[in-house]
Amino acid sequence: MSDTNDFSEEEIVAVREHADRQHLSGHEERWANLARLGLWDASRLTFNERGMKIRAMLIGDPNSSEVELAVMFPYLFGENSPEQKAKLEQRLLELGLAWVTERGFVFLSARGDKVMRDVRWLRH
Repeated sequence: MSDTNDFSEEEIVAVREHADRQHLSGHEERWANLARLGLWDASRLTFNERGMKIRAMLIGDPNSSEVELAVMFPYLFGENSPEQKAKLEQRLLELGLAWVTERGFVFLSARGDKVMRDVRWLRH
């Protein structure tokens, strides 16, 4: 990927918000904002090339680390008590794999979503 300085802060924030909140309501507004910024392919309902470059920048290394996998696996597949789940969520937050909503719920970030897909692939 080329230099990240060619992306505006507004573009980066818009892509991060959509990637992090993809499973939450309000996606029509996020799509409109991404389209306004020239980052969205409305016909395919996905990022265009520029948007994908920003998303890749936000996700980072294409390979999940052992630490990330070690936290994500029990988070997804473990039978966790509320205390264990809270500890795992805290670790996800520390690793940048999750974020906290305005209502206090923990959701996976774009990076966390990528690590989750890796864990599911490794499990099968």
